[in-house]
Amino acid sequence: MGKLKVMPQQAIIDGFKGTIDFYVYMGIPCFRKWPKSPGKLRAPAVMATWASFSYIANKWLLLPDEIRAAYEEMASGTGMTGRDMFTRSYLSGLFDVP
Repeated sequence: MGKLKVMPQQAIIDGFKGTIDFYVYMGIPCFRKWPKSPGKLRAPAVMATWASFSYIANKWLLLPDEIRAAYEEMASGTGMTGRDMFTRSYLSGLFDVP
């Protein structure tokens, strides 16, 4: 990451697309190496959670609308969605979904 005195013109930013990422952080113009995807390879611990996320994502789709609405209401004001709260509560072991 590097700091800039001023943000360059759009034509310059466009010229570096795919190489350098220009952005503003806390009001300071900055640049960094263009972010790259790590590809399909992930750490074993990350891959171990995929089945749980897939399972609970499918369960969310099967919930009745009244229960989804209740989760949305519980999540209001928390910065999370009802789906986030449902997923977090399952993954943390708060409850078990049959």
